[in-house]
Amino acid sequence: MVPPARAVSEPPGTGAARAKRALVTRPREDSHGIATALAELGFAVQIEPLLEIRPVEDAQIDTDGLQGILATSANGIRALARTLADRDLPVWAVGDASARAARDLGYRAVASAGGDVDSLAALVTERCRPEAGALLHAAGSVTAGDLSGRLGQAGFTVRRVVLYRAETAERISDELAQSLKDGTIDVALFFSPRTAATFATLVAAAGLSETTGRIAAYALSQAVARELSALPWAGVHVAAAPTQAALLAALQPTTDRGPSMTETDVPKPATPASGDPARPEPENAAPAKGSSAWALVLAVILAALIGAAALTYESWKSVLEMVVPTATLAPPANSVPANPAPANPAPAPVAPASDSVRAELAALQGRLAQLEARPAADARLDQAEGQIKALQAQIPARLTADLQELAAQVGELKRTSADAAAVLRMTDRLEKAESRLAELESKRSSAVALLLAVGQLREALAASLPYDSELRAVKALAGTDSDILRGVEILKARAAAGLPTRAVLVSRFHALAPSIVRADILPAEMSWWRQTLDRLATLVIVRREDGDAVGEDSPALVARATARLGEGDLTAALAELSRLTGGAATIAAPWLADASDRLAADHAVSEMTAHVVAAIGAKP
Repeated sequence: MVPPARAVSEPPGTGAARAKRALVTRPREDSHGIATALAELGFAVQIEPLLEIRPVEDAQIDTDGLQGILATSANGIRALARTLADRDLPVWAVGDASARAARDLGYRAVASAGGDVDSLAALVTERCRPEAGALLHAAGSVTAGDLSGRLGQAGFTVRRVVLYRAETAERISDELAQSLKDGTIDVALFFSPRTAATFATLVAAAGLSETTGRIAAYALSQAVARELSALPWAGVHVAAAPTQAALLAALQPTTDRGPSMTETDVPKPATPASGDPARPEPENAAPAKGSSAWALVLAVILAALIGAAALTYESWKSVLEMVVPTATLAPPANSVPANPAPANPAPAPVAPASDSVRAELAALQGRLAQLEARPAADARLDQAEGQIKALQAQIPARLTADLQELAAQVGELKRTSADAAAVLRMTDRLEKAESRLAELESKRSSAVALLLAVGQLREALAASLPYDSELRAVKALAGTDSDILRGVEILKARAAAGLPTRAVLVSRFHALAPSIVRADILPAEMSWWRQTLDRLATLVIVRREDGDAVGEDSPALVARATARLGEGDLTAALAELSRLTGGAATIAAPWLADASDRLAADHAVSEMTAHVVAAIGAKP
């Protein structure tokens, strides 16, 4: 996938001077807001979407029992809004951008966390209760962090629904490549580790890695900055907080001066381009290396001669005064001497040289001979020149060897490196696998929490206590699990009052059995005769003790039910008593209802436990 070409937006009021250009790498849907903010800061904006957002068309969303929505990206809440029309559910957003997108889409109750999964999990844990219902996570195919796992450990049920896919670009656009070559991009903004890694990979694949050395990179977090380390940058700046506002705040100083270094910057020596007005050329060009060497040698020789002359100055000063007459200053051309000299003066006589003068001249000649006997400067210069030529001869050979070594290394890299698009595809597959693994681990954590909730429900049933709160916890953790929800439906009718235990049912039956038998023996009409017999019958307990009694009359049915209860078989006892008719059936009806509900509840809890244990032990 190649990003579509995008026009560069210029800020209002730009004149002849080129405005600083900012590169935005976000998906197209997320770029408009940041582009507007950058234009207000005076930047020209070039948009290069490195991720293409594609909605999942067949997404199934279960809204039953929801207490809110989890939004970890603006793309997720947009995809959910296209699928679900309800805007009344509260939205818990990971950061300001997601919260702003939710409000723009019409959601009324929106709360924003600190910009990462940890802060979102903390916000939800603080303000929500697990028993209030499940949370719907509007997610993409690849998500950062394990939000479901964190909330599952706190007892929450998270229904993660994949609503969109983010596909990475396979190469940079021609417009971006040209801008990098021309050096017209001043700053680049990166909002996620995935886009940062994609940019670094594609720029390197295009052979343009060195072009980023003039660009200041701005990353939303340290995780984003780490993905940019493969490229050279003029500086890598990290926002103080993982929000768009913090990133823009870090960018604002560059509107008045050049990009400032931060703790993550790597200083580099400045290399001004030719003709740079900020670095004017000196008036006189610097001498070449060879000229500098010759000048140094000549300066040493002159210094030696001057030193020798200074040391012998006192010895030859008097000789010069005797040999060379002292010169007089010529008067100005328009001045008149006080005593004008004759027109043709006679030459002054030269005094003959004395013996002392001859001796001093001889000494000077000896010293001059010593100086002439020293090694000539030309010889030393010739030696230095020979050494320089030898070094110059070695340079091409060394450069050739280095170039050959570099060429071999480049060939090896080309042989072993994979295609950039293949690397990105492998990265996508790895990220999807990691996301799937995190989802499985989250489900397993949720299953463990569900098993604990079912255990608490079983304890409440065993103690004949109301179990409404335990049942609601099981339903919240079950999510869309139909096997668990089927058991919840069976249990909810008696949740507020609870159910009698098996021991209580047996005790009640023993007290009720005589009344059941009498109802079948005594007349049905309530005459004075029936009332008298009823009172007399209460004084005598009529019951058959034969557990294998044959017949369908009340005494036989009660006898067989009593035997089955003694064996602990409540199901068989219930089957026997269900065949009662007439007044006996009416008297036994409340007991039969409690016994039937107890059997159904025990069976439902057993099925729930087996289902959850199987889910925990299942292989991923």
